[in-house]
Amino acid sequence: MARKLVLLDVRDVLRRKEEPFPLIMKNVEAVEGQDVLELHATFDPVPLEKVLGKQGFKHIVRSEADDHFIIQFYKDELSLPFWHLDNRGLEPPEPMTRSLEMLEAAPEFAQGTWGLEIWNERVPAVLLPELEDRGYQFDIRDEGEETVVVNIHR
Repeated sequence: MARKLVLLDVRDVLRRKEEPFPLIMKNVEAVEGQDVLELHATFDPVPLEKVLGKQGFKHIVRSEADDHFIIQFYKDELSLPFWHLDNRGLEPPEPMTRSLEMLEAAPEFAQGTWGLEIWNERVPAVLLPELEDRGYQFDIRDEGEETVVVNIHR
């Protein structure tokens, strides 16, 4: 079964001062294997990160704005935190453009404290020399079902 990105935006729920925890936990149940839950919230939910950490989830947080945090929860054996970017279903050059823009978006990628894991339908042959030119290393895994995983790191 191909991995998937489970998207959940609870910002409106939080703005209405309602409790998003049951909705979040329902979506956590939908995360299987190497799936990733991508949660959009109005703040960094540290208590939730602890709760899901006890269930074996790692997390990585990006701030898009003062009231827009994106948190990805995933299960993984790697010690380096990886941001996950699903490029499947996109037409060239959008997968390459999105990947390079993401690497430029956060200093954590350039500093080597974060990695970027992209999910493509095929090996991104044009992207690979560009990554090398920028000093990134990468590992490629063809998982079948039109999913090629590229882990990019310093």
